[in-house]
Amino acid sequence: MDVPNCGHERMDRAAPKPVRLVAFDIDGTLLGDDEAANRFRSAWQALDGRKRPLLVYNSGRPINDILALVDVDQLPPPDYVIGGVGTMMADGRKRKRLQAFTAELGSPIDVKAVTAIMETVEGAVPQAAVDQHAHKASWWLPEAREAEIAAIGQRLASAGLDVKLIYSSSRDLDILPRAGGKGSALAWICRELTVDLGEVVVAGDTGNDREMFDIPRVRGVVVANALAELRRVAEHERRHFLARNSYADGVLEGLRHWGVIE
Repeated sequence: MDVPNCGHERMDRAAPKPVRLVAFDIDGTLLGDDEAANRFRSAWQALDGRKRPLLVYNSGRPINDILALVDVDQLPPPDYVIGGVGTMMADGRKRKRLQAFTAELGSPIDVKAVTAIMETVEGAVPQAAVDQHAHKASWWLPEAREAEIAAIGQRLASAGLDVKLIYSSSRDLDILPRAGGKGSALAWICRELTVDLGEVVVAGDTGNDREMFDIPRVRGVVVANALAELRRVAEHERRHFLARNSYADGVLEGLRHWGVIE
């Protein structure tokens, strides 16, 4: 008996809107297989520049790291770049930070208050200095349970810190302003560009991409190498596509599925 593929053969009955903007994670999504990344770059650049969707990178990397990948031709030039797990944003063509988004994030995180609490959490170790900045405090915390992350959030809130916790890869804990995060940042740029959320396609591989997939009406591509923490989204949401291929080949498969690439 044929078993329906959970990605390839299911489509919402209503015809989806044309795609005007795509937002992709980088590590483990566009990058991870050099030949697949080359295929993605070639396919993207072969699209008519006047008609193809706006390209946004949405990564945990700092913006300068992302743009360095573009400079060495690992990735095609983006229209916008979101970095630091949704805590920094730049115009990819002008290479200029969007200060309006920085203002949206509000005051910097009280690092001393966060550190005082996190230092009492067993197994928590601060990540490298390059991964820390005014609106992002990042820690290693291996194999933490949901209840443990929730308890940390409660302690931070009790200390008067209005923050959001993003836990992914069974290891990475990012503490961000309430307005931060990959989903919040993407929703903000869509509002600024007047792009309807039903015209957006996202792609990712880990839990810190989940916010993008949770935005109402946004369509998603979950690459085959994705962790279970994100694969579950495609298994339960008809508007998300679970690719059979990994890394950038999975993204290309998703773009064909959503009609961006013939």
